[in-house]
Amino acid sequence: MRKSGFRHLLTLLALASAGLACELPDNATSQAGPAATQTMQALATEVELTMHPDTAVLGESASESESENEAPEAAVTASPTVTLTPTLGAPMVSVSVDTNCRFGPGNVYEYEGALLVGEQARVTGKLADESYWYIENPDPPPPHCWIWGMYAALTGDQSGIPILTPPPTPTETPIPVDFSLSLDTAGSCMTWGVFLRVENTGSVAFKSSRVSLTDSDLGETTTTDANWFPDIKACILASPPDTLPPGAGSYLSAFGFSANPTGDNVSVTVRLCTEDGLGGDCVQKSVSGTVPSP
Repeated sequence: MRKSGFRHLLTLLALASAGLACELPDNATSQAGPAATQTMQALATEVELTMHPDTAVLGESASESESENEAPEAAVTASPTVTLTPTLGAPMVSVSVDTNCRFGPGNVYEYEGALLVGEQARVTGKLADESYWYIENPDPPPPHCWIWGMYAALTGDQSGIPILTPPPTPTETPIPVDFSLSLDTAGSCMTWGVFLRVENTGSVAFKSSRVSLTDSDLGETTTTDANWFPDIKACILASPPDTLPPGAGSYLSAFGFSANPTGDNVSVTVRLCTEDGLGGDCVQKSVSGTVPSP
């Protein structure tokens, strides 16, 4: 609608200009030409302002107006990065093989319990090389003990497990096993041999013996093992005692020589043990001399 009205105004201006030109004489037309032109330009400007009033704003002002009308850009705010830290539980230990739990890290310490397959225990300490773990005793009392790490598997937060100093190694008290040994006389039981006298001077009973005797004059050696301790000198005994209690004595012997060893130079070694078959705790002694006459 506005464009159509503008065209009509231009048409009217053109007609008015033509009419004015027709009414004036030729010389007047040339004289009035500039004035008419200015008049038409003014009318055209007025028409333009009428049809487009917003064009009156200068270029700079229009630019500022457009700038003011622009929607502000939304501020971009970076979202903070959230790092999730897993929460680990207390350090726990389990074993793939049933494992003894002891007073200290080693089998020289006293047994205090056991961590069995399928069980778990809290870890409260360790050796520096992590070969042993200090745990809450699965079989209290006492409340804590040490397990070997060979079959151990740990879970949970292990960063705070303290390194511990193991307790002093227990002082082992030797078993008081001892005996005295002496040469006795020669004897004959199908073959020649030598009797020996032993006495238990300790506090533990003996249950087995070995006698090894060498006759340097004959150049012969014989060895006899036994699980009994005859209390008399005899070739055959129905039921000799099978132990040598503390404070008791026995006649041991070494037979198998080809001749009477009386007066010969001999050396003998006797080994007595607390279990049959030379087992348990053993003690050994030797003696040498001349075989006495009967």
